[in-house]
Amino acid sequence: MIERLARALEHVEQLPPEVQEELAEQIELYRRVPEPQTPGPMPGRRSFAGIWRDLPDDMDETLLRWRHEATPTPPVEDQLRWAEEA
Repeated sequence: MIERLARALEHVEQLPPEVQEELAEQIELYRRVPEPQTPGPMPGRRSFAGIWRDLPDDMDETLLRWRHEATPTPPVEDQLRWAEEA
């Protein structure tokens, strides 16, 4: 328990009963909040390590070709011009 909370709880008895009841409810609510889980591999998914080995040998060339064949995205200013006109 952190020091600040320990010091505050020393004075709980000085609070009116209705405030003590509210405080108890709040603590119970916080106890029900699930602990954050560390992200891990999802079931059925592979990690990114070694994932490229399943791709064809010429995939890097194919991706590069697709990149150069794609139409460039217009500048942000052009995309948001409608917002300035409104």
